Amino acid sequence: MAVAVRESMVTDVDRVTAATLDVYARRRELATEMPLAELLSVPSDLGALRAVAGASDRTVEIVLDAEVEAAAIAPSAWALAAKGFQPVVLVALGRIGEAHEGLRGTPCRLQSWWSNGDDIVFGAFETA
Repeated sequence: MAVAVRESMVTDVDRVTAATLDVYARRRELATEMPLAELLSVPSDLGALRAVAGASDRTVEIVLDAEVEAAAIAPSAWALAAKGFQPVVLVALGRIGEAHEGLRGTPCRLQSWWSNGDDIVFGAFETA
């Protein structure tokens, strides 16, 4: 008898989202992970982007996935700010230049991340 085993792939987005939630947990602050589409009406290609919403500081941290250009989320940053949220875009370190270029002038902060072995490390907040 053959048994099929399906391995689930843990993506960088999964790891960054988990690390972000861990930061909130260590600060003993409530945070929820959700698709961006639960917060805003966005185009379908952006709706599945993962976000972490911090309850006490009204921060929404959007994990920029490798297939989405940074500039594409500029309208979302404006919409979140209009609703009283503080948007933060979490972007892989190798894409921080693209994020600065694509989101310049938007009401969001950028935060780079990179892998250090099994850990995700976050850089300092930067103005877009």
